[in-house]
Amino acid sequence: MLVKFLHLKTGFKPAKVILTCLVLLTILSLSSIYSSLHQAGSFTDRGIFYKEIMWVVISWIILLLFSLLNYRLYFDLAYILYGMNIVLLIAVDLFGRSALGAQRWLNIGGFNFQPSELSKIITIFFLARVFSEASPKGFFKGVLMPFFVLMLNVLLIAKQPDLGTALVLVFLFFLMGFASNNKKRYFVALIVTALVLSPFAWNHLKDYQKKRLIVFLNPNAEPLGAGYTIIQSKIAIGSGQFFGKGFLSGTQNQFNFLPERHTDFIFTVIAEEWGFLGAIALLMIYIFIINNILLVARYQKDNFAQLLLIGTACLFFIHVFINIGMTLGILPVVGIPLLFVSYGGTHLLVSFILLGILLNIKRQ
Repeated sequence: MLVKFLHLKTGFKPAKVILTCLVLLTILSLSSIYSSLHQAGSFTDRGIFYKEIMWVVISWIILLLFSLLNYRLYFDLAYILYGMNIVLLIAVDLFGRSALGAQRWLNIGGFNFQPSELSKIITIFFLARVFSEASPKGFFKGVLMPFFVLMLNVLLIAKQPDLGTALVLVFLFFLMGFASNNKKRYFVALIVTALVLSPFAWNHLKDYQKKRLIVFLNPNAEPLGAGYTIIQSKIAIGSGQFFGKGFLSGTQNQFNFLPERHTDFIFTVIAEEWGFLGAIALLMIYIFIINNILLVARYQKDNFAQLLLIGTACLFFIHVFINIGMTLGILPVVGIPLLFVSYGGTHLLVSFILLGILLNIKRQ
């Protein structure tokens, strides 16, 4: 009913494709989270599963609401929202809740949320406004100043520490910058400078972050330590073979060999239970979503709307690419959730908000 209602409101086929894919991902997410918590015949934490159902319901409501809000509102509020987000990140540093060695959460009214996740959508608003000028402003005003403003956000997030989200924001800057009217050589110059300076960043990494990079290069360096999760993830994915072991039948999952399987490593659960075929089907769903977002962006005459959609597509691609890459061991583990599938409320809300904005852009 909701898909039909929103399709009638938007009147554009890509919206229907995206919403259909979103329904499929919601079903896959809940079934995979249920499986990850259902260990060898017992349910370990019903509270997590019920909380995810609540977040899913809220997210669909939020998507509907944001599809009704005029997207130009975000152009007017972009700088204000960016400033408010900086304040929230400072509040996390001062009063945030710590878990698993990281201080990333604020507790408001009994709900925990991550301002770093909000940074992703607010950064898209900010960059879309900065880069949507009719004529380029030159290197200093059009590229360098926005970069340094963004780096304040990046450094506050990296301090939590949340290196994964910090890198996502940097990637968004360059990807949206290349899509803007600014000269491409400006961004190439920044990338070359960053690569030259990158070796000096090693001494500023946390010990566990250094271990993750070492394990990325050689997982067997710490088979019972930092490399344990990657080794177990590869075993689980490989054991799924072509058709998978079936729902609730994955050994690495059900016998608790794989840590963080309902969050960052939920792709491993899917690959073990549904095999190569299920993993390819999941990738095809993501391809349909991202391709149709870019299709909507292609026909926009408003530069701000076009950059909003390009930023959304880039964010979705980065999440899928990094998450699946780290579960396969071809990228370092940086704590990036799998888009629309991993457990978590804030990242789910942010993703649904962006799709709600897409629906509104098409309606306008």
